Amino acid sequence: MQALWMVVSALLFAFYAVCVKYASLEGIGSFEVLFYRSVFGLVLISLLLKHRKITIRTKHPLAHAVRAGIGTVACIAGIYAISKLNIGLAMTLNYTSPLFIGCFTIGAAWLAKRPVNWRLISTLVVGFIGVVVLLSPTIAPHEYAYAGVGLSAGFCTAIAVSYVKRLANYHEPELRILFYFVLIGAIAGLIGSLVQNGFTTPTWHAALFILGFSIFANAAQMCLTRAFSRGNVVLSGALQYTVILFSTLLGEIIFDEPATPSIILGMLMIVFAGIAASYFTRQEIIKNQQSRTAS
Repeated sequence: MQALWMVVSALLFAFYAVCVKYASLEGIGSFEVLFYRSVFGLVLISLLLKHRKITIRTKHPLAHAVRAGIGTVACIAGIYAISKLNIGLAMTLNYTSPLFIGCFTIGAAWLAKRPVNWRLISTLVVGFIGVVVLLSPTIAPHEYAYAGVGLSAGFCTAIAVSYVKRLANYHEPELRILFYFVLIGAIAGLIGSLVQNGFTTPTWHAALFILGFSIFANAAQMCLTRAFSRGNVVLSGALQYTVILFSTLLGEIIFDEPATPSIILGMLMIVFAGIAASYFTRQEIIKNQQSRTAS
């Protein structure tokens, strides 16, 4: 099934996180990671655009700018969280975006004075309780700020996803959307690195990790796009959470990061809530579309 490409994507993203963690231990800063990853993606996507004869000209520059800008903030926040927290925890926080999307959906219903979906609300409550269970006994007080950055990655991803959907409704090609994302990422990474003490001269170990996270991140993104565009959307969204399993296992094996019962319980609550929130949010969108069509 095409949706199984999401499992491949999740595994690649887990290896990406491992390489980012190792690179940070070698002194490579978060903005440098963003720069290298984005430049690699920029070259790759430019070649694909040329091969498929897709131009970068667009009638919707503002929507691209907002999507790329917010997506870049989400990306740098996720990188920073991975460098400071254990991998499984950081990746779990990064994947809280369906909970925030559910909150946006509830907010839109409330503003439009539509009936509130209580199943979605209860799911969101479970998800955010899961965040508390995951964090409260797991991290030290000085790590709360890092966890907040990880959560902000999920929040920004939720906003970026809404703009991806808007651009898709404008019939913008996926490669053009990705092109502007990596372009803004490369610019932000360059400026951020120069502001923060410049670029670190990488050791050969660090160079291998830079190459690793650049390849893994872009290959994972391609697999994710294929899964969502060709596979079942609900199943792909559910399988996306296997990244948490892979990341936790790799963190325990490679970095000796313990998976305590509270960590496992919190992760399971977030995964369950994320999958359920995605399902109920999709139902809500379909119901609203049917209502508008009927009227």
